[in-house]
Amino acid sequence: MAGAVLLAASATASVDVLRDYLWTNRVIVTFSANESAPERRLLLKQIAQHPCEFRKRDLVHIDLISGSADYQSLSQRFAMDGKDFKLVLIGKDGKIKLHTTAVALEDIFALIDTMPMRKKEMRGEKCQ
Repeated sequence: MAGAVLLAASATASVDVLRDYLWTNRVIVTFSANESAPERRLLLKQIAQHPCEFRKRDLVHIDLISGSADYQSLSQRFAMDGKDFKLVLIGKDGKIKLHTTAVALEDIFALIDTMPMRKKEMRGEKCQ
């Protein structure tokens, strides 16, 4: 996944991992029942197909799989119910911008592009 940042859940990571991205990155947090969940695989494929678009929006993906400590703590923080796929988009300001079960990276890009902070970033932007 050239240029895209993907963080898998680890036993040592904590809810505070989101704090590391405050004011620097937008974060997509996904909650999946297992690694082969179709929605998870589709999102990973979309990220791999659009690394430049992903990168220029300062996106980071935190990929959580059911059963991990991080999944448990973050699912409680975001009031997730059950083991269905969920996606949460967190803005650079740390606020939830989207909470969905849909996996459409183009729609996420479009939503981000309407945000005032993103509009400022787009001036003179070139993808590298």
